[in-house]
Amino acid sequence: MKKRMDKFGFWDIGFLKLYGAIFGAIVGAYFPEIIKAAVVPLAIIFVLLASRYLYLLFIKQ
Repeated sequence: MKKRMDKFGFWDIGFLKLYGAIFGAIVGAYFPEIIKAAVVPLAIIFVLLASRYLYLLFIKQ
Protein backbone atom coordinates (compact mmCIF):
# COMPACT_ATOMS: atom_id res chain seq x y z
CA MET A 1 0.00 0.00 0.00
CA LYS A 2 2.79 2.44 0.90
CA LYS A 3 4.53 1.85 -2.45
CA ARG A 4 1.34 2.66 -4.31
CA MET A 5 0.78 5.81 -2.26
CA ASP A 6 4.32 6.99 -2.97
CA LYS A 7 3.35 7.16 -6.64
CA PHE A 8 0.62 9.71 -5.90
CA GLY A 9 1.35 13.06 -7.46
CA PHE A 10 0.17 16.54 -6.63
CA TRP A 11 -3.03 16.15 -8.63
CA ASP A 12 -3.81 12.72 -7.20
CA ILE A 13 -3.67 14.01 -3.64
CA GLY A 14 -5.73 17.06 -4.56
CA PHE A 15 -8.41 14.94 -6.19
CA LEU A 16 -8.44 12.60 -3.18
CA LYS A 17 -9.22 15.58 -0.95
CA LEU A 18 -11.92 16.70 -3.35
CA TYR A 19 -13.49 13.22 -3.30
CA GLY A 20 -13.61 13.38 0.49
CA ALA A 21 -15.22 16.83 0.42
CA ILE A 22 -17.83 15.72 -2.11
CA PHE A 23 -18.63 12.62 -0.04
CA GLY A 24 -19.00 14.80 3.07
CA ALA A 25 -21.33 17.16 1.22
CA ILE A 26 -23.48 14.25 0.05
CA VAL A 27 -23.71 12.80 3.56
CA GLY A 28 -24.49 16.24 4.97
CA ALA A 29 -27.25 16.74 2.41
CA TYR A 30 -28.92 13.45 3.32
CA PHE A 31 -28.58 13.79 7.09
CA PRO A 32 -28.71 17.53 7.91
CA GLU A 33 -30.25 17.00 11.37
CA ILE A 34 -27.35 14.81 12.48
CA ILE A 35 -24.77 17.23 11.10
CA LYS A 36 -26.44 20.26 12.72
CA ALA A 37 -26.54 18.47 16.08
CA ALA A 38 -22.84 17.59 15.88
CA VAL A 39 -21.41 20.90 14.65
CA VAL A 40 -19.25 21.56 17.73
CA PRO A 41 -17.60 18.09 17.88
CA LEU A 42 -17.04 18.16 14.13
CA ALA A 43 -15.49 21.62 14.36
CA ILE A 44 -13.16 20.45 17.15
CA ILE A 45 -12.11 17.41 15.12
CA PHE A 46 -11.54 19.64 12.09
CA VAL A 47 -9.35 22.06 14.04
CA LEU A 48 -7.30 19.22 15.57
CA LEU A 49 -6.73 17.50 12.24
CA ALA A 50 -6.03 20.74 10.41
CA SER A 51 -3.52 21.88 13.05
CA ARG A 52 -1.70 18.54 12.85
CA TYR A 53 -1.57 18.80 9.06
CA LEU A 54 -0.30 22.39 9.19
CA TYR A 55 2.32 21.39 11.77
CA LEU A 56 3.58 18.59 9.55
CA LEU A 57 3.52 20.84 6.51
CA PHE A 58 5.18 23.98 7.84
CA ILE A 59 6.96 23.37 11.17
CA LYS A 60 8.30 19.82 11.29
CA GLN A 61 11.59 19.47 9.43
